[in-house]
Parts: sequence; structure tokens; C-alpha cells
Amino acid sequence: MSYETTFRVKVIILALIFGIAIFMIVYYPLISHQVDPLKVESPRGQILLAQNFSIAGVNYTNAVPFTAENNALVLGGSDELDETLTIAVSTPQWCVDLWTWGGSANGWVRKYDCARELQLSKYAFNRVPTHEAKEIARWSLEPGYVLVFHKNGPVQRHELVNFTVTYGGEKDWGAFKVSVKSS
Repeated sequence: MSYETTFRVKVIILALIFGIAIFMIVYYPLISHQVDPLKVESPRGQILLAQNFSIAGVNYTNAVPFTAENNALVLGGSDELDETLTIAVSTPQWCVDLWTWGGSANGWVRKYDCARELQLSKYAFNRVPTHEAKEIARWSLEPGYVLVFHKNGPVQRHELVNFTVTYGGEKDWGAFKVSVKSS
């Protein structure tokens, strides 16, 4: 084999290697990408401050509210699977209330009272695409919804509260530590 032919074969092999490498780096992730149907992005063990407050005449002591303002609950994933998702509290003695805004005529309405498990419409969340593909959404509560986690009994400092979120047959966990203001 001549020198020119050997050089051409080496250049073709080198170009083929670079072409495969570029394909694997750029195109393969786009082709093989699969969306996680659900992921609890927050809280994942963060410390959340327990608060004393009232909603529509119901007083809460050392409760943890999840609202649109504090963004304590953030989910991620596809929003094309089901209409509802389920939140289940797994820590003993802890439960959750769901409050919805019923308009100026009704005010705040409690839909669930100390529930260990509740169902919530996906439309209770503001779902925003996180990148150009618009298939993965970041979910945060809409302003008309408040989830209040509270305990039937005294709250311990840095008590861990675990819950699960189920959507479209997929389940993920969330957790937070309750920080109680010392007196």
C-alpha cells in the first residue's frame, strides 16, 4: 500500500471516530432522552420553620404551611399522565389540611381536615417548562392553595416529617425537618 493510500485511510478512520464521538455527545442524549414522570424536588430534608397562624378562624400552632409564596413544595416531571396526584403523610401523628380559595364570597375553604392522604388536581400547580423541549415541568403551588402540615400533639425540635407524592403510577418521597422557635 502506498503512502498516500495509508494516509487517506488514517484520515477517514480519524474522521469517522470524531463523527461518532460528536454524535454520541450531541445527538444521542436527545434521541434517548426519557422524562421522569415525577420527582419531588423540594423539600428533600430541608429545615422548615414551624409557624403559628390562622386561616378562616382555624388556629394552627407549630404548623408548617406550603404556599405559593414560600415555594416549600416543588415537584418536577411530565404533566401528561393523570389529572390528580396523591400526597400521603407517613410520619405518625402528622397530617395535612388542604385550604383552597373559594373567591371573595366564600373566602378560604378547608377541603381536607387532618388527612393522612389527599388527592390534589394537577391544576392546583403552576407547571412551567424547565427547558426548550417543554416536556419537563417544574410544579409549584398556585396562589389559591395552601397545604398545612401539623401534628396531633407537641412538636419536637428538628422532627422529621416524611411524605410521598404519587402521580401517574410513579411515587417519590419528600421530607422536611420542623424547626420550632424556642421561647
